[in-house]
Amino acid sequence: MFLYFLIYIIPIVLAVAWASRNAENRKEEALLLKLAGYYFLGTFILWFWMIPLPAGLAAAFFLFRKAENKRAKKQVAITGFAVALISQVFIF
Repeated sequence: MFLYFLIYIIPIVLAVAWASRNAENRKEEALLLKLAGYYFLGTFILWFWMIPLPAGLAAAFFLFRKAENKRAKKQVAITGFAVALISQVFIF
């Protein structure tokens, strides 16, 4: 059980830490929480006839229009989508 915890927590921590280090404006309010939120938003996948549709990633790109630190948030959302897609492929 602890192994599953590490498998899901380590990518989140690494992605958020990496993106916060590369952020243009590190003084943004609640940056780590926002990056974690974009990670989880990127993990939201809708399956339509065995085809993964990145609904969370599309929503994240919609939110990027007026966001600060766009590059860091985009990287963490794409990383979240990739981790979710990989985990879904190995489950099926």
